[in-house]
Amino acid sequence: MMADRATLFRVALGVLFVAALTYGWTTSYPDNVNVSYGVPLRWGTHQLITIAGPVDVWTVDATALFIDLVVWVGLMILVPELVVQRRA
Repeated sequence: MMADRATLFRVALGVLFVAALTYGWTTSYPDNVNVSYGVPLRWGTHQLITIAGPVDVWTVDATALFIDLVVWVGLMILVPELVVQRRA
C-alpha cells in the first residue's frame, strides 16, 4: 500500500513539529547555564546554574508557545493541501 504525497508531508511535518517544540540547546555563560526550547520562537528556558550554585528554574513564555503552535499546525495544514493542488 503506497501512501500519497500529502500523507507523507503530514507525517514529516508532524515529526518536525514535535522536534521543533522539544529541541533544547544549551547556552553557557561564566556564571549562568540555560537550556532553551522552541523553534522558531524560544518559548521556554530552563536555568540550571547561577553564580550562587545549582538552581532549577523554568521560564515559559505562553505567547511564544502559542505562536509556535499556530505556525507549525498551520504548516501541517497548508503544505499538504498545496502539494495536492499542485499535483491535480
